[in-house]
Amino acid sequence: MISNPLFDLLDLRLIQRIARAGSLSAAGAALGLTPAAASRRLAVLERRLGLRLFARTTRRLRPTAEGEAFLPHVERILAATAEAEAALPGGTGALSGTLRFTAPATFGRKVLAPMLSGLLAAHPGLRLDLLLTDTLLDLVATGRDAAVRIAPLSGQTLTARRLAYNRRVLCAAPAYLARRGTPADQAALRQHDALLLEGVDAWVLMPEGGGPAERIRPAPRMLSNSNEALREACLAGLGIGLHSTWDVGEHLRRGELVALPPTLGVPEQLGIWLVFPGGIAAPARIRVLTEHLVQAFGPIPPWER
Repeated sequence: MISNPLFDLLDLRLIQRIARAGSLSAAGAALGLTPAAASRRLAVLERRLGLRLFARTTRRLRPTAEGEAFLPHVERILAATAEAEAALPGGTGALSGTLRFTAPATFGRKVLAPMLSGLLAAHPGLRLDLLLTDTLLDLVATGRDAAVRIAPLSGQTLTARRLAYNRRVLCAAPAYLARRGTPADQAALRQHDALLLEGVDAWVLMPEGGGPAERIRPAPRMLSNSNEALREACLAGLGIGLHSTWDVGEHLRRGELVALPPTLGVPEQLGIWLVFPGGIAAPARIRVLTEHLVQAFGPIPPWER
């Protein structure tokens, strides 16, 4: 029996978080430790092991060669611990604890929130901490287990599972098109009133039959940082908007909005992803969330059925 182990689970979690965040203070904050306490724990552990796990560069902490060799073992121990904890309640594999994840604000309210009741019903011991924000958070630094993101993932170091495609359409209210006419080509489209998301000065449209993308810079009638505000302006007949079908599908079906013809160009299609920090194995709560969302979205997402 080991009476004085070299490290405990908090040490291992601290090592994992430092490696992912590259920051001692961010790793400590995610675990409820002050920077001083996190620094002390790391120093004590390195003294016990007789080697340095991390080297400090100008801005980040990076694993040493010994740290790189140690990290896979840390990941395996933590993954096995999560499995054991998930199996504890009566041996049924029921989850407990808190699942912390984040999602875009409008998408979270309209699409995700109705899907999560089934997850909580299936796991009565699981608690959910859902943060809805359009800010792309650093998951490790903020202590979040996972995030739903509608964005390109190039250059990111996260494990990702695509849930669906984010199909978008240019659309307008019938009253607006009756007043201004439906644009016949991209030159005409540039002359129409546009409802634009703040920071987006152009619509990127792909030719229907393929080919290079075209950047269309229409005259902005309204700018906003809120997709919901732009959708309401579109419904009110103030101009043409670019919207995801999960957001305006019901209005298209009821005829309250009309999709412009794809001959004008097809808006760039993004993915809807569930992302989480990479590792040897995802914790049980992330796997359960992934499986639940994949099933809820299905091969064809609900708003496209």
